[in-house]
Formats: sequence, C-alpha cells, structure tokens
Amino acid sequence: MPARSFVTSDPLCLEPAGQVSVGNRLGEGIVWDSLSESFLWTDIHKRKFYRLQWPTMRLEQFSLPHRLGSFGLTRLPNLILAAFEAGFASYDFERETCEWICRPVLPPGVRFNDGRVDRAGRFVAGTMVEDPVAAGSPTAGALFRLETSGRVTELLSGIGITNSLCWSPDGSIMYHADSTVGALNAYDYGTQCDWRCELSRAHAPSTPDGATVDAQGRIWVAMWGGARVAVFAADGTLLDQLPVPVTQPTCVALGGQELDVLAVTSAHDGLNSVSLAKETAAGDVFFYRTAIQGLEECRVTV
Repeated sequence: MPARSFVTSDPLCLEPAGQVSVGNRLGEGIVWDSLSESFLWTDIHKRKFYRLQWPTMRLEQFSLPHRLGSFGLTRLPNLILAAFEAGFASYDFERETCEWICRPVLPPGVRFNDGRVDRAGRFVAGTMVEDPVAAGSPTAGALFRLETSGRVTELLSGIGITNSLCWSPDGSIMYHADSTVGALNAYDYGTQCDWRCELSRAHAPSTPDGATVDAQGRIWVAMWGGARVAVFAADGTLLDQLPVPVTQPTCVALGGQELDVLAVTSAHDGLNSVSLAKETAAGDVFFYRTAIQGLEECRVTV
C-alpha cells in the first residue's frame, strides 16, 4: 500500500494541527500527560526533556543528568520514572532531583531505550546495543519490568534495539519490535511474556520505532527511515499510512484534551549534510488532528 495524504473522507481523518521547531537530535518517548495537559518527550543524545502545553503550545525545556531513553508518568506532574541509560530512577525534572531505584547489570555498550507503563501500572523498558563489539553480541539487549515491589523481572532477551512497546486496551497483549530485525511482534502478557505472533515485518531502510495503541486497539507505529506513521489492526493488517515531512519519525502519542491529537517526534541523528539541507524540519515535532481517540497514558504505581 503506497503512502498517501489523509483527507476528510478517510476513516482516521488526519489533518495538520501544528509543528514545534526544536531540531532534536534524537527526539523520543513522547506521551500525553493529562495532569499538566502537556505532551512530554526527550532528546536522548542532547540530554533534554520537553514539556509542551496543549493547545497553547507553550514549550519548556529541562536539562537531564543522563541520557533518558524513556519514562513513565507518576501521580505527580513533575515526577517521572526514568529509564536513564544505566537504569531506573525517580526524577523530578523541575527540581532536578534524582533517586535511583535499580541499575540492572548491563553489558558494556548497552543502554536503556524504549519504555512504557503497562496497564497494571508497572514500568517496562528495554535496552539497545550501541556497541556490538563491546557488548560481545549485536543482540545483547533485553526487556525488563519494574514490579510494584521494586523487583526487576527480565521479560525478553536477545534484542538488538527495543522499540514499539505498547499494550492492547485490555492489557492482555504486548507489542514489541526489535528495530534491527524490523519485526513487530505480539506477546501474551501477564506474569510472563510469551510470544504470540509476528504482526508485520518492515524492509530496509524502514524499521519500526516508537508506537502507541488507540481506543479501538489499532497500533500506530513511527517508521524510522520510512517517512511515515503506519497504522495496523490488532491482527497485523496494515490499515493506512500517514506520510510525515521527515525521513526519521521516532515516536507517536495520542493526546490533547479529547485524546484526538497525534503527535510525532523525529530525529536528525545520522543524517548527512545533503539530507539535512533537504530536511530542514528533521528533529521537529508534528501534530495532526484525528477522528479517532487514544487511551489515557497509564501511571506508575511502584
């Protein structure tokens, strides 16, 4: 199915609703926080954290002590559960206070990447291999769950780059992709995590990055290298694609007061000077008004 522009007759009905020119090197992990009525995201490599109030578009930027791969919301608007590159911590981004919870033993050359709070309020985050030689393997990554007791459970291993982490509306199915393979997989999710099926497989240069699930159970996936957001049914059927004006979209969220605004982060990391000259918006965040509804982001109960 070729990518195309959405029009008002589309069942998903998307139309541009704004753009924030932040030029992130690696914008990631965007979520909607209903407490502050803001979109939150991180620029991993620049160690920056952003809060954008919606719909006023008031933007705040905060410095981080470490690279932040992903984060989960808590009951306090300024406190996040952070998956910093080396482990889990409670971090107040306004006061700049950090309390480490757990630092799993990771191989050299491996850091935390994508993460999300599951439907039971537990934070799940996975790692990625930045240096295969130092790590000893290109698949030395793993997926971890921080239990409400504070214990850490390893759910998956043998991963190159953890991405596309999200859950079905009832929380019984987990979606996860290893971006080095390009496969989006579904898992039966509970006490353990058991492989269910492969939903889709992307082909180079496109690969699945950050994802979210809407109220109807559709999976929205930012396709790194593919200049689009793909929308899948729960059975893996490709329903539609949204072209975006950058090659490297990184993550998606459905937010706004009605949970009907699609937000898409992006990155300019790795683009050469020729590509950057053509993609002046690389690293910006894009917003689209939709005819669908997302789900409230779950909050950490640990």
